[in-house]
Parts: sequence; structure tokens; C-alpha cells
Amino acid sequence: MAPRLQADMSPIARAYLWVGRIFSICGEMVVPGLLGYWLDQALGFQFSIFALIGFFIGLVFGMTHLVLMATTEQKSGRAKDATGKASQEDPP
Repeated sequence: MAPRLQADMSPIARAYLWVGRIFSICGEMVVPGLLGYWLDQALGFQFSIFALIGFFIGLVFGMTHLVLMATTEQKSGRAKDATGKASQEDPP
């Protein structure tokens, strides 16, 4: 989202934006493990090897997405505190 558009958003709209991002990352972390569990059940494995692999891959994807999102927010200069004011790291 462009910095100008996010600056014009109300606090509740920014909160919904972050809720969407958080749910997206949670889905990235959980869905591969659930698919692995389903595959284990479909193939009749006693040990859930594909579920473990899926949850590990989901963890890697989710954390990568989280780090990329955080660095993008910092680089674009949109790091704000809870009140919506620029944080101390921003130049005056």
C-alpha cells in the first residue's frame, strides 16, 4: 500500500490492514503442515513425517514473510508507534 494512502487511513482501517497481514502469515505457517498431515493419513503412515516437514516449511515461509514485511515497513519510513505518530528513529 502506498505511504500516502496509509497515512490517510483511520486507525481502525490500519488495524484491519495489520489483522489481514497477521492472518496471512498464520495461514502460511499452518496450511503446509495440515496438508502434510492429510497426506500422511491418505498414505497410511503411522508416523507423521509429511506433517512435520510441512510445519517446518510453513515456519520458514511465515518467518521469511514476516521479516520481509517488517523491513519493507522500515525502509518506506512508515514505522509508527501505537498513537500513529512517527517513531523516534524517523528523521525530524
